Amino acid sequence: MSNQPATLVGIAFFILLFCGCPVAAQLFEEPGRRAKLVHAYEGPLLPATKVATVFVRPFERLITSICEINGKKYFSWLGCGEVVYLLPGTHQLTIRYSHGWGKASTTIPIRVEAGKTYLVFGTIQEEGNAIGVLRRSVTTSMNTMPADFVLTYKDIYPSYYAQSGKPNARVNPADAK
Repeated sequence: MSNQPATLVGIAFFILLFCGCPVAAQLFEEPGRRAKLVHAYEGPLLPATKVATVFVRPFERLITSICEINGKKYFSWLGCGEVVYLLPGTHQLTIRYSHGWGKASTTIPIRVEAGKTYLVFGTIQEEGNAIGVLRRSVTTSMNTMPADFVLTYKDIYPSYYAQSGKPNARVNPADAK
């Protein structure tokens, strides 16, 4: 018997871990260090009272991310983001969902107000027919968070913080690109 497939997998794993590959590095980082935040507007950094904050929870039942804002990609080839800061008004967000082997994207219009925070999330609907074929679809919704809400990494990655007992931290808009 040949060990060639096992050897190839081992070599690929070694290269992925030790080449300094950013994708591999992100898998082992704390969520606060790997969160992708972006200011999706031109000009100087504005205070939180002048912009709207939109976030997703990437690792819930559906893997959710924000990929484009008003048709423009703000994120690198490594993927999409979790938090965007927008000027007040109406915007188009392209949201990507993954679940198992299935993937879907949708572009939604949202109207945001300065100083407010919004959570965008998807809900899976599953339906089967008489022969057991399962069809899944996703409905996108947006919640406006309470006026005194302060975005923390636990809001973005609740599962990680529930299991790890790690200290939580506030998301700092100055850390965004």
